[in-house]
Amino acid sequence: MADSNTGNPDTTRLLPEATFTAVVSGREISLRETGIPLVLIFHAQDTARDALEVNLAVRGVHPDPAEVMVASVIDLRSFPSMFRGMVKSELEKAYHNAADRLPEGVDPADHVVLLPDWDGSVFDSVGIKNANDQAAVVVADRQGMVLCQAQENDLGAQALDALRNI
Repeated sequence: MADSNTGNPDTTRLLPEATFTAVVSGREISLRETGIPLVLIFHAQDTARDALEVNLAVRGVHPDPAEVMVASVIDLRSFPSMFRGMVKSELEKAYHNAADRLPEGVDPADHVVLLPDWDGSVFDSVGIKNANDQAAVVVADRQGMVLCQAQENDLGAQALDALRNI
């Protein structure tokens, strides 16, 4: 599924009005109110590696998290609420593993942004399906206008292509 919005009123759409609490850092992130371009990688447990690849591609060209935010939206709807504590613990481990690989002096809260979608509502409102088979990337401008949505091929390249138009 590849979709590039061109600004035509018929295809223009905004990210949903959703606010997440980032894992470990506790940062509140409102998808429409970041004030900077946003690259969201929608994935599940089996496609987490795709998030790393997109993050590396985007950070290779846009290293400053104050200029472009990169975040993972993780589909957790398959986990019953009684397992949330265990899932949170696993997410915290993933955060710390990623943070440990960052260069000295880099704030992990800016570079490892994990946003748990416990009920899948953001996935559904954006139209992402089968994220456990194939991750997806959504790029939005500083006002939350979706510029690109892709769920195939080189997600990092597609994100970078969309960011060139900002």
